[in-house]
This record gives sequence, structure tokens and C-alpha cells, in this order.
Amino acid sequence: MKTKSFISLALLSLLFALSSCNFNSTYLNREEDKNEAQKVADSFYKLLQKNEFQKINPFLSEQFKAVTSSEKLNDYLRGALNKLGEIKSEKLDHWESKIVKGTNPSAIYVLYYIVERTKYNSKETVTLVGENNQIKIQGYNVNSDGLFK
Repeated sequence: MKTKSFISLALLSLLFALSSCNFNSTYLNREEDKNEAQKVADSFYKLLQKNEFQKINPFLSEQFKAVTSSEKLNDYLRGALNKLGEIKSEKLDHWESKIVKGTNPSAIYVLYYIVERTKYNSKETVTLVGENNQIKIQGYNVNSDGLFK
């Protein structure tokens, strides 16, 4: 009788242990992940080059939209355009990515660009996240000495 109770208790313990486990695979800096994120960033930059700021909204994550209104984003983009000039070209300088697949999935991509503009060049960072099986922009930052002049 004690043996059956011990076996039942051991199986029950094993069941609880397995049900609380998380099974995840993590991928760092894979080339295919960079390529997927870069497609979104390339579309974003094409719209910036054409000054079509109103068409950027579908590329933005829900978190981005929650903290930045369309008006504030347009002001930011127009301010960069006025101070630094139009975008002539952008070149990916370096990048990072971390993709987690499994029971707790997540995806984050950070792309660092050197951007040639008509007045002052800039270093720009585009941060992207996986959202509803799509890659969306979570952050955009522009750094340039021209912003201080």
C-alpha cells in the first residue's frame, strides 16, 4: 500500500514540475532576423525620404502609439528634417537581435544607421519588436551635432 502511495505522489510531483516548465529557444544576432527587421526599417526610411509621415503609422508598435501621438511624431520628424535636411541615403552600421521562441516568445531588434542628410549627417537607431507575428517599430532616435546648432 505504501508503494502505491509513493508512486502516486512521485507521479503527481513530476506532473506539477513539468507543468511549470517553460520551453524556450533563444536566438541572438541571426542574419535572417536582421534581414526581416531591415525590410521594415527600409520601408520606414522610404517614407521618411518622401516626407510621407502620415503613412508611417502602420509600421509603429502599439506601445509606440500609446506613448507618442501622431502629432508629436510628426513634429519630431519635421524638426529633424528642418534642422538636418532631407535624407539622401542611410547605411546600416551595426545591429543586434534577440528572438525567443517557445512558451514565452519575444523578439527585439536594434538597427543602427549612419544617415547622410543634406545639411548634417546623423546616427539613427531604430528599435523594433515582434507584435502579432509582425515586426513593428518601437522606437526611433536621431543623434546629430546639427540638432544643437
